[in-house]
Amino acid sequence: MRFRFLSLIFLLLYFFNSCSNGTETNNLSDVDNFKFILYDGLNVSNINAISRNLEDNYKRITGHLEVREMPKVTVKIWADYNNFLNNMENDIGIRYTGATGYVYGPTELRLYFNNQVSESAVHEFAHLVSMQVNSTVANNPRWLWEAVALYETGQFVNPSSLPYMVSGNFPTLNELNTDYNSSNHSIYSVGYVLLEYLIDKWGMDSVINLIKNNGSIAGVLGITTQEFEYGWHEFVQVKYLK
Repeated sequence: MRFRFLSLIFLLLYFFNSCSNGTETNNLSDVDNFKFILYDGLNVSNINAISRNLEDNYKRITGHLEVREMPKVTVKIWADYNNFLNNMENDIGIRYTGATGYVYGPTELRLYFNNQVSESAVHEFAHLVSMQVNSTVANNPRWLWEAVALYETGQFVNPSSLPYMVSGNFPTLNELNTDYNSSNHSIYSVGYVLLEYLIDKWGMDSVINLIKNNGSIAGVLGITTQEFEYGWHEFVQVKYLK
């Protein structure tokens, strides 16, 4: 009896200390393919739409990228943006200010809870599926890494709404490979149509092979980077800018 009483005191103290430092954590184990860990006072009611969106897109994305087995994914979500960034810096050694999601290893995605969090969750999940195809593909190359996730999430931006595209000033793949903190983030505007061109010209198999070969255009498509860029420009101009 005395042992049970002390154990109860220990549990109460643990709960009090966890809440007093401003980080409340809830583990949800009843979601088929995802385990959620919530911070900063978030609870189950906050993540119903996120969970549903991830599950609804799970088979489609794994099917597109031909991933037959996917380990259970941990989803960590913060309600406080400073806490989100602080954990990012503590764990990966850098702050990507402005980012609202990232992956941490091959089976964990991390999110900031905002109005676009359900979409961000699918985007980051697509990154994790890409890593199941090739564990070294994360930002290697960055243009392909982001283009696949943008396309699979349906994050389409019409090129006719982008003045630099309308004027014919298309970004190069080298420019799209620039690190997040150093870039103008144009990959997020053009990545969807970049992958759309790839699929239209060479099919989804080419996308998977490019992931497997870290974006080697010469090795997979048999053309130069400049030829690829020219073909993409022509595709966009014909489909969206005429």
